[in-house]
Amino acid sequence: MRLRKEIVLLSVLASATASLGQSKPEHYASREFGIYFDVPAGWKLERRPKDGLVALSDSLGLLKITVTAQIMPKKKDVREFADKVERTRGLAARGVTVAGLVDDPAFAEAKRDVLKPFVYDDAEGVDRAREEYEKAKAQRPVDLAGGEGDESGAIPEEREFLAEMTTRLYEAEDSPVTRLVFYVIGGGVGYTATVAAAQDDFFAALPLAHDAVAAMKLDKLSGGRYALPDAKVLAAAKKGIIMGKVLRNGRAVGGAAVNLYADAASHAKGVPSHRARSNGYGEYSFAQLQAGRYYLLEVYGVSDEGERVRSVQPIVNIDVVEGRIIFVNIEVSRTQ
Repeated sequence: MRLRKEIVLLSVLASATASLGQSKPEHYASREFGIYFDVPAGWKLERRPKDGLVALSDSLGLLKITVTAQIMPKKKDVREFADKVERTRGLAARGVTVAGLVDDPAFAEAKRDVLKPFVYDDAEGVDRAREEYEKAKAQRPVDLAGGEGDESGAIPEEREFLAEMTTRLYEAEDSPVTRLVFYVIGGGVGYTATVAAAQDDFFAALPLAHDAVAAMKLDKLSGGRYALPDAKVLAAAKKGIIMGKVLRNGRAVGGAAVNLYADAASHAKGVPSHRARSNGYGEYSFAQLQAGRYYLLEVYGVSDEGERVRSVQPIVNIDVVEGRIIFVNIEVSRTQ
């Protein structure tokens, strides 16, 4: 009976999705937290729900996806972040890593197949990289202390080996609701995306959530205006600052030239008043700016990946105020 119920439910979901697939999707954007996505056709969008930043519900009311975001004061391993969220939600020690369930032959095969598209964990890869780092550190301590050493074999900082994404399942007999929670750290912000449904219907309805979760681009979250170093914030004490990220399809673009123009005449001549280049995290900044209006901010150059990129839409008329920071993320596209 249970299998038959799931087949019937999936048939209903498929027909509902097909009938709604032609409508134009709604767009959601949060510059503050760096989230940008198109709402899949048929899903209902709720802005600022009580328990999160944004929520999505399917047309049949079977699934609800809730996204939360919080500033991370320090760079953390996502597993540490997940443990803290579990405790605050009363889920401590109840979560099981989805990657582990998919690899566990004792877990029901049908459930494993449904969960496979939602495995985002790379904890093992992070742990292997950390082990290699420790070995390298033991062999070449001089390099880590700032010695000259062999540049071709430079050792990255340990913070590069922090896991940034993991997925956990919360399925308990004493709870009427089953939850699949994505934990993500991006640009100084900790995000959670929770897929929740009635326990009896969860695995049958879960495939419907795939497009909605994929649309959120959880692996490309920029952290919005919080993705910036605290030291730069402090530097705004006496002058103004313009700062942000260079992004292409939500992903950081490093090495791109960022130009700021004082007026239309200087732009026409191609002479910017200030120049910057985005770093490996896509961050750029113009510090110690005189207060006043700046004509235009644009990106035009070659990225670290060798792609020629340009602003999708240059930012015009930016008013800089002494002692304040203007946050501007710049979307770019590839040019020939």
